Amino acid sequence: MKRLLRIAGWILLALVVVVGGAVMWAFVTAQSRYTHAWVIHDASFPIPFPLSAAARAALPEGTSDAAADSIALTRAVASGDRLLHTRLPCGDCHGRDLGGGVVIDQPVVAYWAAPNLTTGQGSVTLGFTAHDWDRAVRHGVRRNGKSSSMPSLEFANLSDHELSDVIAYVRSRPPVDRTMKPVRFGAVFSFVVATDPRSLPAFLVDHQAAHAVEPPPAADAVALGRHIAQTCQGCHGPNFSGGKMAGDPSMPIVANLTPDTSGVAGWTEADFLRALHEGKRPDGSSLLDAMPWRVYGKMSDVELKAVWAYLRTLPPTPRGKR
Repeated sequence: MKRLLRIAGWILLALVVVVGGAVMWAFVTAQSRYTHAWVIHDASFPIPFPLSAAARAALPEGTSDAAADSIALTRAVASGDRLLHTRLPCGDCHGRDLGGGVVIDQPVVAYWAAPNLTTGQGSVTLGFTAHDWDRAVRHGVRRNGKSSSMPSLEFANLSDHELSDVIAYVRSRPPVDRTMKPVRFGAVFSFVVATDPRSLPAFLVDHQAAHAVEPPPAADAVALGRHIAQTCQGCHGPNFSGGKMAGDPSMPIVANLTPDTSGVAGWTEADFLRALHEGKRPDGSSLLDAMPWRVYGKMSDVELKAVWAYLRTLPPTPRGKR
């Protein structure tokens, strides 16, 4: 009996050593990827964008340059406001006041807090240039040049003008005094990042590719829809087939948006509009609260129809084939 207990003890000790070694490897590897230094192109742009020649010509004769600049800023803030409250749900992570918020706080998984974007105490954007904003939003890279947990793949195709408007709006918000703790990987996130560096957006974004100055025109519905739908990739996956999301076990299984039988093959454009406006599927069942349809449903019908037009061009893909 003592011999069996001794053997069992050695087996248990070996398991502890193996598991402990695996956890340590995952933690060290994940940290090395999180602290990887990136070289990002310089994508400078004006904040705000000046009025176009046509818009400037439409102003009353004698309008000063200072007045024109003020009008440009007002329009930029309004456009940024609309973008953040229709297509870019930044408040879901950074808080409704943009002062930062805790996204995940599970010791075994991770502590992930989105930082304070306002000008208050604890802000991470004080002194940000257009290049700093581009690096953070469209590249998933912190100001120090290292990887971040910002889901930048969803925002990598934002045009310069759209990002400029977003910045103008964020800068216009009241300062919030809130300091968020830094991101900390638990065992689950460490293994995810260690085994698949693509879980950090910085490893997926082309850091030298040029950005469009303006978004696609409404006349090109598919191109506009593709442009808008990129923010859906974080949950629905790169090919929009949905399925189980890696990293956070609390997240529900995500819907398939491709024209597959497991997706939206039988849907019409009217069904899609109803889902985004009312949160109802064609059979009358409700969309899950995890789906921010109340935000996306505020887009114009032109934008939503463009997204639908783009989704119809996707190849039918079984659910979960991310």
